[in-house]
Amino acid sequence: MTANKHNWFFKLLPWLIIIFGIVLRWDQYWLNRSLWLDEAFLAVNLDKTLVELLQRPLDYHDSIVAPPGFFIITKLIITLFGNTDFILRLYPFLCSILSLWLFYQLAKLTISASAVPLALFLFAISDNLIFYASGFKHYSSDVTITLLLFILAIYLLKSTITYNKLLLLTIIGTLAIWFSYPAAFILAAIGSYLIGFYLINKQWPLVTKFSLISVIWLSSFLGMYLFTVGSNIEASPIGKYLVHFWQEAKAFMPSPLSIATLKWIYYNYFKMFNNPGNLEMVSLAGILFIGGCISLWARRKTSLFLLVLPMIIVMSVSFFHYYPFADRMIIFLLPSIYLIIAESITQIQIIFLAYPNTLIITRLAQIILVVSLIDFPLYHRHYVQEIKPILEYVQHNKTPTDTIYLYHWSEPAFRYYAHFYNFSYSNCHLITPIPHNEYLKEIDYFRLKNQMKPVKVDESQCILGVSELFEQSRFDLEQLRHHGRVWFIFSHSGEQERFFINYLDSMGIKKAEFLQPGASVYLYEL
Repeated sequence: MTANKHNWFFKLLPWLIIIFGIVLRWDQYWLNRSLWLDEAFLAVNLDKTLVELLQRPLDYHDSIVAPPGFFIITKLIITLFGNTDFILRLYPFLCSILSLWLFYQLAKLTISASAVPLALFLFAISDNLIFYASGFKHYSSDVTITLLLFILAIYLLKSTITYNKLLLLTIIGTLAIWFSYPAAFILAAIGSYLIGFYLINKQWPLVTKFSLISVIWLSSFLGMYLFTVGSNIEASPIGKYLVHFWQEAKAFMPSPLSIATLKWIYYNYFKMFNNPGNLEMVSLAGILFIGGCISLWARRKTSLFLLVLPMIIVMSVSFFHYYPFADRMIIFLLPSIYLIIAESITQIQIIFLAYPNTLIITRLAQIILVVSLIDFPLYHRHYVQEIKPILEYVQHNKTPTDTIYLYHWSEPAFRYYAHFYNFSYSNCHLITPIPHNEYLKEIDYFRLKNQMKPVKVDESQCILGVSELFEQSRFDLEQLRHHGRVWFIFSHSGEQERFFINYLDSMGIKKAEFLQPGASVYLYEL
């Protein structure tokens, strides 16, 4: 009877974890936070036609920074249901829910049965996966497509290969690249493994077939890359800035190969467990990951190669500055990380349980390992740049003669939300010429592309901040001296906001302020 109860609970446990993961994702989605800067960069383009969305350049970007398929699905959804925050984020949210089930299926195919609940738990509570489940970005769908491709590859290897299965693999792989950039790395790993596997087994017809499929995938990738990114990302205005941004974040493997390269690999290997992995004690996580790889090498070589190869490929590609190995850009590797670590912890348990009278000690050790890895509290509700309450506050308190000043980085979010709060972005103007900077960032790119010229300060009641930097914005503020009531709206301002406010305090009298997470507004009588 006890054994039956144990088996019943073990079968039910994964579904309880999945439900728990859904609740966490729904809570973050229902929070309906304001779009933050990177989301707004994409969202303001959705008033374009579907054809225009797939063409370069987009507003704020000279290349499509989200996959074409992501834009296509989102455009279809908002056309059917309307353009609101909830609807805008519906596709990533649904992908995150589907990912929980897909991860469960992949775990059953790749790791020990006793490790499945632990892996699923780590996946369900992952802070980054929960956050991006409600973000208008493609990271959530990247994970979903990664899981789908892994499952398809393993399904193919574990069953008789037929023409229909090969056709399905070809079609899904070809389309996946247009819906997820990281799908290229997953397909490269799958293609390499399948060709190598059948090459070792001297099954030449299958080697030929999978080589042909890989060529089709490669052709699809090259077509997508040239269509959306261009032949040389470093030659484009925004591309040059983005490469510099990720260089500063140490996301590219150093060249030429040297001791610095080994240090970079060591640093980024352990870093990935904390960001994007959301695991504490990265040294422990790194050791457990290696232990999991050793365990899979002994028992499940197919799982090992498929899960680890994409990491190696992305690291190698970063050497050529084509893709950064860091932060949210490698979120699609999280399934591999959680699966391998869960396998490692479970195998440690199995080894110690082989000794008599060690059950309690082994269970306690397993709990300590898991608790050491988890970032407590388990769940954070994320408010990033809450500009919606700011705009509502200004709308309710602004007089007809007041002026609005938008801090440089607040422009895209203001532009997206303006019509919801009876503002008009089209009536916003520069009052200072765009400064020259070494790297052309997104907003300046948009302004230069649209040939925005400054107007006299008295000719506009909505002023666009000329720069993210206070020093370059000082002339803006000087023109507003003796201008009367001015609302200064900030978001994504960081340390710079303090410099602005200190200067404004010396110029006039602060009449009101309203602060929100990542956003704020101040009313000054100048």
